[in-house]
Amino acid sequence: MKHLKNTLIGILFILFLVIATLSTWIYSQIDSALPQLDGKQTLYGLSASAIVERDQQGIVTIKADNRLDIAIATGFVHAQERFFQMDLLRRNSAGELASLFGDAAIAYDSEIRRHRFRERATRIVSQLSAADLALIKAYTRGVNQGLKYLKAPPFEYLLLRQAPVEWQEEDTILTVLSMYIDLQYQDGKRERTLGLMHSLLSAEVYAFLNPKGSRWDAAIDGTEFPASPLPKAAWPSASSGGMAALLKHQALDPLVSDAIPSPLAREKSTLNEEFPGSNNWAIGGNISSTGSAMVANDMHLGIRVPNTWFRASFEYQSVDNTAVKVTGATLPGTPNIIIGSNGHIAWGFTNSYGDWSDVIILETNADKSQYLTPDGYQHFIKRKQIIAVKDQEAVDITVTDTIWGPVIGENAQGDLLAYRWVAHDKSAVNMAIVEFETATNVAQAFAIAARAGLPAQNLMVGDKQGNIGWTIMGPIPQRSAKFGETPTSWANGNNKWLGLLPAEDYPKVINPKNSRLWTANSRVIGADMLKKIGNGGYAIGARSSQIKQNLEAKASFDEQDLLNIALDDSAKFLLRWQEFILSEVLTDTMLAKHQDWHEVKNIINVKHLSASTDSVAYRLIRNFRLTIREQVFEIFNENMTKLDEDYSFHTIRHQIETPLWQLVNQQPENFLWRGQASWSALFEVSLEKTLNQMTESTSLANATWGKQNISKIQHPLSRAVPFIGQWLDMPEVELPGDSYMPRVQGQAFGASQRMVVSPGHEESGIFHMPTSQSGHPWSPYYGLGHESWIKGQASSFLPGPSKYTLTLLSY
Repeated sequence: MKHLKNTLIGILFILFLVIATLSTWIYSQIDSALPQLDGKQTLYGLSASAIVERDQQGIVTIKADNRLDIAIATGFVHAQERFFQMDLLRRNSAGELASLFGDAAIAYDSEIRRHRFRERATRIVSQLSAADLALIKAYTRGVNQGLKYLKAPPFEYLLLRQAPVEWQEEDTILTVLSMYIDLQYQDGKRERTLGLMHSLLSAEVYAFLNPKGSRWDAAIDGTEFPASPLPKAAWPSASSGGMAALLKHQALDPLVSDAIPSPLAREKSTLNEEFPGSNNWAIGGNISSTGSAMVANDMHLGIRVPNTWFRASFEYQSVDNTAVKVTGATLPGTPNIIIGSNGHIAWGFTNSYGDWSDVIILETNADKSQYLTPDGYQHFIKRKQIIAVKDQEAVDITVTDTIWGPVIGENAQGDLLAYRWVAHDKSAVNMAIVEFETATNVAQAFAIAARAGLPAQNLMVGDKQGNIGWTIMGPIPQRSAKFGETPTSWANGNNKWLGLLPAEDYPKVINPKNSRLWTANSRVIGADMLKKIGNGGYAIGARSSQIKQNLEAKASFDEQDLLNIALDDSAKFLLRWQEFILSEVLTDTMLAKHQDWHEVKNIINVKHLSASTDSVAYRLIRNFRLTIREQVFEIFNENMTKLDEDYSFHTIRHQIETPLWQLVNQQPENFLWRGQASWSALFEVSLEKTLNQMTESTSLANATWGKQNISKIQHPLSRAVPFIGQWLDMPEVELPGDSYMPRVQGQAFGASQRMVVSPGHEESGIFHMPTSQSGHPWSPYYGLGHESWIKGQASSFLPGPSKYTLTLLSY
């Protein structure tokens, strides 16, 4: 017995030693992955010494003799702070995530591989200008040395049991192409959805569901487009040839089939209205407190740990020996300032949602081995792709190409579809944006914007002289004719792209009479300028309209005034829905039937409706609107999905607001696919469902918006390894704001930064962003700055006093 006891003690002691040793080794590996903050480090490629200063929040100021040395130092810092994030961005567009995450990523990689972005990125690098190529080479040199001089690989690779792969020149191009995937449709889904509707529905029904305008239009040129009238005939109707032919093979019920997953559930939660985009606005110097123009910008993206952006300030001598100081946000993986101010101009972006792609219906021969082109039938090009997969053998796939682009699937009629996308062109990516660092006025910024290679954005720019302007920054395709809203055939040569729009033809607005400009992902202009941009799925103009109203409410502004606009969470968009519930849903009949609905009436009958964390009224009205939308279009969506699995209600959900409002107010009896016997019954069911969801775990009085809108800002790995989330994730807090107001804020989506700055007056500028500079949980500034973003506090645009100084030596 004594011998057994001694043996057990010995085993426990050995286990303790093993665990202690392993824990010590893991600790040392994680600790060794921290970036070097102080001291000296020698880097190959520098022409002279460079200085990297960090303030208390880790915001860097990089000082060097020239722009190439800035690029090397930036690459070094990015790699030491954010290499895993950079790695994910390049793998995302290259379709190489499975080599990190295993078979869970094979389906995604297979879908992305049809774009052959790594091959395209290599080709883009080969034709870059000498200046752009030198910049990317310098940045790449810095990245790989930054990775090399970490004492251990970033901790994420320890958890994944992988080794990081060195950076290559084309990886910077892939980083930008990853933003194309985030900001534009990589699968043509919206156009395919409209194409299905157009082929099945009558002209008046299609026009009704795809309105050109709404009461929320807030274009900067004042143009307005009307909504379409309600269809007069019974609809949806099987009378059209396309619908009838498809229905012959698809027994569609006016009842919802449980066998088909709802597109709302398949793509996004019913209660989720995320919309990748942004807000920006500018005021002229004549109405700003500084006398210079003033620019505000908040870019809306998914928010995770670490944040998309990395704050930095660059100081160097330009090629003409002029001193340059530019401050703003960088994108790890690229060597430039994305948004910011250089003392002469300030600039920011919102996603433009123009029409930057086309789905092409292929006319094939009988066995679909060839497709018709203006030069006759051609064979498809088959290309083998090998997807490396962690812990298992590689997967071979074949992608199919045409002269116009990759084959992306079939439509409901069985026609093959190809995809023409500006992201496939050699002009999709370049480093022209770096020239913003030395631009001195709006006109120069416009000239740069027209030849820049990045996902086409609404550029908002203001200069020290007080000028403000808007234009599109990024490539704009020229079409041979008016087409592109729905898929078309290009076989006869009538439909084609004629290259890119010349710089002199770019749409632009400069110094409007009211000295105010704004964009928020909705239509910005009309007439001929709109024809050049097209419609790639604009947001409804609720945010634009509210920003416009706020800008018109004052005669002059300072930085705090513009930040206040960014933080506006008043729910003007929902005011008519509030009145609708009070007048059309909470009728005397319904209140008599549902005595507990008197509480509902008391709750929502408020004078000021906002998405504040303590508002029950906002949550109730918001969720009711989304529930009633689901109820109204549920059968329609189910049947469309049954006809074509690539139908996506999510891609058209914003434009549906206008016909939805017409339907619930005019309550036509000719709408055949209504799930309830009467409109009043549909309203009743919608409110009941809304209330049931809100009161599942609490009373209605306690079901505030804050209880639903709780932040979940996580590191990508904490979802896979939950126990590490307590060290990696940001604290969960209740968030004000929502989608249809300037303060866009969801659980893990919203303003990825907020900036207000007047060129030449950067010392009074404002900048804050979620999470922090660092991607390492043991960093001394991990999470610093996040609270300012949560609370909307005005933190400094410029870096603070230097706390850490690293000297980079040349050799």
